[in-house]
Amino acid sequence: MHDLLVIGGGPAGATCARRAAQKGLDVVLIEKAIHPREKTCGGVLSPKAVHLLDFDVSHLFEREFHAALVHTPAGRRTLLTRDGLRGYLVQRSTFDDFLLKKAHEAGAEIVQGTKVVAIEQLRKGIRALCAGDSYRAHLLVGADGVNGIVGRELRIRSRWDPDSVAVCIKAEVEVDPSEINRMCTPEEGHGRTALDFYYGLIEWGYGWCFPKRDTLDIGIGCRMDRARNLRDKWEVLISHVNRTKGLDLKVTAKTSARVPFGGIIGSYVARRSMLIGDAAGLVSPVSGEGISYAIESGTIAADVAFEAVRNRSAARIVEYEHRLGQGLLRELKELRWLARILYRSNKNIELICAIVDEDSVMRESLTDLLARAKSQSDLLRQIRKRMLLRYPLKTIRLGLQQSGQSRAV
Repeated sequence: MHDLLVIGGGPAGATCARRAAQKGLDVVLIEKAIHPREKTCGGVLSPKAVHLLDFDVSHLFEREFHAALVHTPAGRRTLLTRDGLRGYLVQRSTFDDFLLKKAHEAGAEIVQGTKVVAIEQLRKGIRALCAGDSYRAHLLVGADGVNGIVGRELRIRSRWDPDSVAVCIKAEVEVDPSEINRMCTPEEGHGRTALDFYYGLIEWGYGWCFPKRDTLDIGIGCRMDRARNLRDKWEVLISHVNRTKGLDLKVTAKTSARVPFGGIIGSYVARRSMLIGDAAGLVSPVSGEGISYAIESGTIAADVAFEAVRNRSAARIVEYEHRLGQGLLRELKELRWLARILYRSNKNIELICAIVDEDSVMRESLTDLLARAKSQSDLLRQIRKRMLLRYPLKTIRLGLQQSGQSRAV
């Protein structure tokens, strides 16, 4: 019997398997696909994500960025940046494959091309049933994404609420690198490479255009309960990108996927089991960024699994939920509150961007918030305090006078 089964080989699962193996656990990771595989994702590595990794991934960077250019519903262009900001764009196929290889190097057994079809609780363990095989362990971690089987089989989550999951459409379009260099350094950025975000195209969501080495990653996503006209809005997004970037793109091949949207699912553990990453809904409800949350939750789960095995007490996995509550879940509750304000109306988006344009402190604070560069709770407190002191009427209009902890989330 193994010590730990990890179901899913994305950043959350690979991180968890690697760390647990480094600590001496007998780990098996089961992945339904064969890597490298494509993943519907913008491929943004935030400063937080890079900081959480204890090994070099710079050879995977397709492009470095230093700013975000927000296109508002009314056509305003607002730059979010600060000195020293560095984020990176990667291809998820190569990034995820590299993380899996690092887990294997650490001693984890990697089983690819194998789909888990059921989970069974045993008297002294847990078993994952696959087509033609099965794996037993003392503990199990579900890292199998928003559509994964682990949460359903263990009755941690039977379904996602419509306001806790999003759907997105994206395409990777080949563009001459010289053209990408031209269009990703807006005048407002003074030479800084920027990611483009298009707001106002769809309710509770946004469009994006991210510059990689020789491709543009273009996509649009929104909350599932607001996605009725998403396919029509895709064409509107392409028109916006062509107009704002001076291009003439004709995009035919595209993919779609469901992604979590910062939902609080209530429980993250079951008997001998934990959920991490997208499977647990650990994604920013403001930006949709999930890689840093995947890495962080995978690390926490590995540490808890090690402690449980070392002490021969499977019940210790409740500590995982406790540690999430002290950090990530508190942060996501605050961000869910902020998302309600941001996405409430196009007027709110315009008002926030107008403040950012005139207030460098607010601009840097919001940049740090989106990049997870500092404590999210501390940043939100700073933002609320500055808004109340300098923009009291706008604060009331936005609803920023109350904290996320005091509002329904």
